[in-house]
Amino acid sequence: MKTLIIRLDKLGDFYITLPYISAIKRTLGKENIDIIISENIFDHFKEKKYLFNKIYSYPKSGIFKKLFLIYNLRLTKYQNIIVFDGKDKSLILSFFLRALKKIIVLEKKKINFFLKILTLNKKKYHIKINNLIDSYHILFTDVLSVINIKFINSDFNFLKHESLNTLDSIKSITNRLKNYTIIHLDEKWFSNLYIKNYEDIKLTQENFLQFIKKIISIKKTNLIITTGIIYTRFLDDFTKLNLTKIENDLFHFDCDGYKLFFIKKTNIKELEILTMNSNNLVTCNGPLTQIASSFGVNIIDIVEENLENWYSRHISNKKFYNSLFRKDFNKLSNEILLKIK
Repeated sequence: MKTLIIRLDKLGDFYITLPYISAIKRTLGKENIDIIISENIFDHFKEKKYLFNKIYSYPKSGIFKKLFLIYNLRLTKYQNIIVFDGKDKSLILSFFLRALKKIIVLEKKKINFFLKILTLNKKKYHIKINNLIDSYHILFTDVLSVINIKFINSDFNFLKHESLNTLDSIKSITNRLKNYTIIHLDEKWFSNLYIKNYEDIKLTQENFLQFIKKIISIKKTNLIITTGIIYTRFLDDFTKLNLTKIENDLFHFDCDGYKLFFIKKTNIKELEILTMNSNNLVTCNGPLTQIASSFGVNIIDIVEENLENWYSRHISNKKFYNSLFRKDFNKLSNEILLKIK
C-alpha cells in the first residue's frame, strides 16, 4: 500500500500540494507515505515527521547523487507513484522507479516523448492533464480519485500547530505577541525588484508609516512586519528612520499602547509559526497564503489584476481569502484596512 509522492517545485507549490498529501495520509496511514522534494526546501520539511514515513531530497546537481537516489527508491515496489508537478526530471525519475500504478500530472501544452511511453500501458499509467484553467483543487482531487481517495475539508489542516514559544530567535518578544496582524513585506511589493510590468504599488516611507499608525489606532491590533529572501533598501531605511532596535534583527515601534515588531531576515520556520498564530495576513501572494488558510487566518492577498484567474487557481481553501488588486498604495492601504478583522 506504499505511495511515493514526487513534487520537485518551490516552497509555495509544495504547500499547495500538502492538503492532498494530508488526504492520502489520512486514508493510507503516515507509514505508507514517502515523499521526494527539492533540495532547497528539504531541511525545512524533514522535521515534519508527522507528514510522511520517509522524505528524500532531490539533488540540484550530480549524476551520481541522482543515481544513488534512484537505487535507494528502487528497493521499494510502490503501490502508487504520484507525480504532482509534471516536470521532465520528475517524469524521468518516476520512469525508473517500481510501482503498480503511476499517476502523472502533465500540462496540456506540454510535448514530452515520455507521454507516448506512459500511455502504452493504460492499466499502469494514469495521465491527468493540467489544462491551466481548472483550479489545482479540481486537478488534485481528480488525481486522488484514481486511488479512490476522497478529499474532505479537514485535509486543509495539514500542519500541526506550533506555539510562538518554540521560536528561540524572538523569545524576547513572544509574550507580547498577542492579537497581531502580519504584513509580509517582501520584494513583490516593489515592481523594480520583482516583475517590472506589474502595477507599481508606489510604497513610500511616509504612506507606509501612516498606514501602520492607522491600522493600530483603528483596528486595535499589534503588527509584525516580516521580510522575504531579498532584503530591500526600503526596509533598511524604514527601520533606521522609524524603529528602535531591540537586538540584531529585531526592531519595534510603539503607538497607542500597541506595538509594531519588525523581524529582519525572517526564515521559513519563523514565517510559518508567526503566520499560523496571527489574526490577519497581508501579503503579495506566496506560500504564506497556504499556511494561513490552514489555520483560519484572515488573508488579504495583493495580486496583479490581469492575472486574477491564475492566482485563483492556486487558492484551494477560499473561506478566509480576500484578494485586492495592485494599485497606488494611497488607495490600496484603505482597501486593506477595510479587510482587516
